[in-house]
Amino acid sequence: MTCLNSFIARISHLTARFSLTVFCLLLCPMSSTGQAQTGALRGSVIDPQGGVVPGVTVVADSPVLASPEVVVTNSTGTYEFPTLTPGVYNLTFSLIGFENERREDIRVDLGESNTLDIQVSVAQLTQQVEVIGVTPLLGTEIDRDRIPATVSIIGWDELQNRGAPSMADSLNARLGSVSLEGATSNPFQPTLRFRGFTASPLLGLPQGVAVYQNGVRINEPFGDTVQFDLMPQFAVSQVQLSAGADPIYGLNALGGALALRLKNGFEFNGFRGEGSGGSFGRFTGTVEYGTNRGPWALYLGSSVFKEAGWRNESPSQVGQMVADIGYRQERIDAGLTLTVADSSLNGNGPAPIELLDIDRRGVFTHPDNTKNRLGFLQGRYSFEASPVWSLQVTGYYRDLDRRTLNGDEAEFGICDDDSLPNSAPSNTLCQGAGDDDDGDDGDDGDDGDDESSGHPLVDALNPTNFITSSDGVGNGAINRTNTQTQGYGATLQVTSTKPVGKRENVLVFGTSVDLAETAFSSNSEVGSLTASRGVTGSGLFAGLFGTAPDDIFNTKLDSTNQGVGLYFSDTLSLSQRAHLTVSGRFNQAQVNIRDWLGTSLNGSHSFSRFNPGIGLVIEGNDLVSAFVRYSESNRSPTAAELSCADPDEPCRVPNAFLSDPPLEQAVARSTEGGLRGHWANLNGSFDWSASIYSTQIKEDILFVASPTLIGTGYFQNAGDTQRKGVDLNLQGQLTKVSFYLNYGLVDATFQTPVTLPGDDDVNDAVNDDGQLEVAAGDRLTGIPRHSLKTGVAIRPIERWNIALEAVTSSNRIFLGDEGNDQLPLDGYQTINLRSSFELTRTTELFIRIDNLSNAQYETFGALAELEVPLHEAPNATDPRFVSPGWPRSAFAGARVTF
Repeated sequence: MTCLNSFIARISHLTARFSLTVFCLLLCPMSSTGQAQTGALRGSVIDPQGGVVPGVTVVADSPVLASPEVVVTNSTGTYEFPTLTPGVYNLTFSLIGFENERREDIRVDLGESNTLDIQVSVAQLTQQVEVIGVTPLLGTEIDRDRIPATVSIIGWDELQNRGAPSMADSLNARLGSVSLEGATSNPFQPTLRFRGFTASPLLGLPQGVAVYQNGVRINEPFGDTVQFDLMPQFAVSQVQLSAGADPIYGLNALGGALALRLKNGFEFNGFRGEGSGGSFGRFTGTVEYGTNRGPWALYLGSSVFKEAGWRNESPSQVGQMVADIGYRQERIDAGLTLTVADSSLNGNGPAPIELLDIDRRGVFTHPDNTKNRLGFLQGRYSFEASPVWSLQVTGYYRDLDRRTLNGDEAEFGICDDDSLPNSAPSNTLCQGAGDDDDGDDGDDGDDGDDESSGHPLVDALNPTNFITSSDGVGNGAINRTNTQTQGYGATLQVTSTKPVGKRENVLVFGTSVDLAETAFSSNSEVGSLTASRGVTGSGLFAGLFGTAPDDIFNTKLDSTNQGVGLYFSDTLSLSQRAHLTVSGRFNQAQVNIRDWLGTSLNGSHSFSRFNPGIGLVIEGNDLVSAFVRYSESNRSPTAAELSCADPDEPCRVPNAFLSDPPLEQAVARSTEGGLRGHWANLNGSFDWSASIYSTQIKEDILFVASPTLIGTGYFQNAGDTQRKGVDLNLQGQLTKVSFYLNYGLVDATFQTPVTLPGDDDVNDAVNDDGQLEVAAGDRLTGIPRHSLKTGVAIRPIERWNIALEAVTSSNRIFLGDEGNDQLPLDGYQTINLRSSFELTRTTELFIRIDNLSNAQYETFGALAELEVPLHEAPNATDPRFVSPGWPRSAFAGARVTF
């Protein structure tokens, strides 16, 4: 609780100072007319069925105003102009999917408050236009029907109603080509797979999805990882997931790009407070407030998550805060956003399958803790130079402090006489105890008296002091890392909607600069396993005699990243029904590494490439359109990968990095084609799409587990890989019933033969040379071939909503079975129920039940040698380690809005 309490105190202090500053700014425009009397105008907006309509933009214009006043209806469908100068006004009401409404000659009198309620009608099909972002920056939007790509949109109302703990869960519940791999079993540390490409907080995975928040890339520079605990889901107004290699989104958009747009005081008006609790001792609380006055707007929000965890030794807590101040005046739209997050996550990873057969809550070793502290400041500015030319600028500073502490099994044993230096005690520990079993079935891996050849251990902080069995048994280790990253950069972009002749045209071009500095350090404390397989430390940090602290157990390095991008995108309407898009981006990446313990990690690495894209959309009629696209993207190796690429010196990810041979950048070439359509009238609407795609990866980067040192491995270019598949999506709404059905086929395979190191104790396909042969066509590990997401929501009465959803996933290949020689991890299906009831217009109760049938399933599997005895299963020998999925759980809460 200390971390959480300090976070709340810090957030309260920041919020108070920020609010005071902002309210002073809000009052500034009023200073010259502070004594002037005004009138007010308010009302509500409903649809033809009587339901409230949030998000409607209401514009009040009058000759008495220098510029129009603009507000947006809040979650209860109400709007208010509290301080209007007396006069006659015209009001316009607009929202995508509805017909515009206009009311004229509305009189506002001195000291009076008028009410004007409006009913909006669903727009006819030909009038409905949905716009999406064509680049990461805000303010560069284009008609969705003209984009030659598969783009999925999730709004803030759906995120709120679903109530998932993290953004990854929200995407997995809804999108067919998304799957989750819960290696740590922590809801904030999943590995998200999109069309077989990865977005994960874990190093050691080939990242392939670019992620942006308000136009700023938030993949961490050190390993391109994605931290879901740092994404303020409560403050997200819209999620856009673009599929396929996309050059516009820069480095790492091999499989697609995820863009998050945060709320602001212009779009979110009013107050929302929410609290819930339930299984696993979980509590979540959220408060947010948005307001605007004249050209100024303010949004403040904060969220707290805490749980004991459903598995043993797995408590977690997350705190997040977002503050946004916005300014809109005539041709200027500007703002400043601050995001602060503080988390402590315990995810104790996969466990032997025979242990989980006895206790589904069991863990193998513990603790496995990650602490993240984030400060993230973003600025945005948009200027409309003319009706057809505009400028967008964004800048940012991002500071992340990440610390990990992992209790693991170790292979330290008493040295044999031949390994002992003359000055070493006879009970000195050596690294490599597990390497000398030579078929000794009686070696259970925890006997501190076993003699071991290998490298004698010394205290890394005092290399003249040998570590002995009196200091610790040596069958456990506490591995720590500290990663401190400061990132900063800016993007400048120009947008033109000037026609080419008589043809509509949207041209965007810009440049971006992203810089980052990272300080990384790691060490391993010699320890002893407890009866519950926790690790107690000795206070001595492992080092190798003669080389410490410059060895496999200790790392201290600095890295700098310099990324520059030049990009463009042009969408030309060849006719009213044909639209051609041409795009491209030049990426230049420079990675410099300095080793503070030696020289083996020093290096400077440079990568550059131009990636093109071209696509065409043909609108056959008002109900169906077709698109086809070819595009490329690249991913340059990160500092984490460049520093861990030597098979002779494996690394403990993320705990150590060693000298490396060079890695090549991975290049994705993607082709896609499909059909899509939508239909709507007063009775309902349907949207559907069907697409087929193929993405070839040249010189894909994989993490290869070392067969000689537990928990270690190295990165290598593993030849070519391919992800190809089919996306089928259908969603609709008919009066009181809404539904969706989304299917994804992902065939992710190796395309060139590759030889990987293996261990015949865990995989009998390993040959006599200790090699695992992988053939072209073998499936990539961890990626299900089939995923199906279905859901139906019914509103029996206006105030009551019930939704039933199912997530179905097929089998997956175990990590360590890249040759596909063993049985795969079974597929599964989970069914989830959620319901809400509006007590009043401002108060709502809700409940959510996950895994309604209490299915037992696993989402991650790895092959590993079981060298630590299990008192729960004394004769366990099965090399399969799996991460169990959540059991049935229930959560209930209340939400207040006004």
